[in-house]
Amino acid sequence: MAIENLINDPHIKQIITHPDDDDSLWRADLQRFLNGDATLTRTSAGEDGIKAIQRLLIFLGYSTSSTGAFSIDGDFGRGTNRAVAQFQVENNLNPAITRNAVCYDCQWNTAQARITSIPDAKLTLATLEKMLSVTLVRIDNGQIMVGNFDDAIFHLNALHKSRFLDCKGILNRYGVMAQTASEQVVQEKGITVRPEWILAIIRQETSGIIRPRFEQHYLSRLNKDHPGTALEELRMQSMSMGLGQIMGSNYEQVGAASAAELFTAPTDQQVKFVARFLCGKKEEVKKTDPGDADFRNVARFYNGPKYESHHYHEQLARWHREFKMLLK
Repeated sequence: MAIENLINDPHIKQIITHPDDDDSLWRADLQRFLNGDATLTRTSAGEDGIKAIQRLLIFLGYSTSSTGAFSIDGDFGRGTNRAVAQFQVENNLNPAITRNAVCYDCQWNTAQARITSIPDAKLTLATLEKMLSVTLVRIDNGQIMVGNFDDAIFHLNALHKSRFLDCKGILNRYGVMAQTASEQVVQEKGITVRPEWILAIIRQETSGIIRPRFEQHYLSRLNKDHPGTALEELRMQSMSMGLGQIMGSNYEQVGAASAAELFTAPTDQQVKFVARFLCGKKEEVKKTDPGDADFRNVARFYNGPKYESHHYHEQLARWHREFKMLLK
């Protein structure tokens, strides 16, 4: 399919342009492609063209920031360069960039500094065509964020403009799903996870807008341990995903078939994943009136030993109280 047809597909147009924005500027970058400028690099692409590419990469599940965030900022920085390089390696598009290059040796505190070891990737016409064609195939197969095109666009647009949900918005969008997930977990495991706990975690972790975070040091370590596993699956295992930011490597713990499923599962299943993960603190999350120790225990479980420095337990208690009141 010609690039002009791909870029003008109705689904593609929704992915690469926010409805509040004008698409004429990124189309100027595209025209440079069609006129014979074979590549767009970190230094040659225009800001609007880069935003369009970042939206496409995020839709496909690639981090665009050197911090691991999913960011639409118009900067073809090292993070977006890494995303393009990862896509090219996963699709055998650039022999100059190897799997080991995108899985460079690092620790959590050196990952961002050492990202410069990934060579500069060029967004070639072949790469763009492959991104667009892969996108359309995944849309047809439901292998996209939350498995539903309209839902995926909702999250993408909200992330683009940092339009996150407050407690009432989260309750309106996910409240019924949280109640259903709570009931299902009782049937599955005999464990009570009260809906206000599920909603409080969603409020704390994502404010109701899916925004994965990629951890390079996870990928680098997993690649050493599992060199024969597909790079895409290892990349997914190296991200915290979904409404509850569950680490991809924990996919079995929440009943997913793969890490990729944490990204592509429908919204109600995303809520259920949070409920299942909270079963790890079953004594705390069954309580209707939890105390400070309960919030601290869940905070440590969900956020790690440094939870206190992030005031995670205090925020969790705040959201829990608000959802409990709203659910009355």
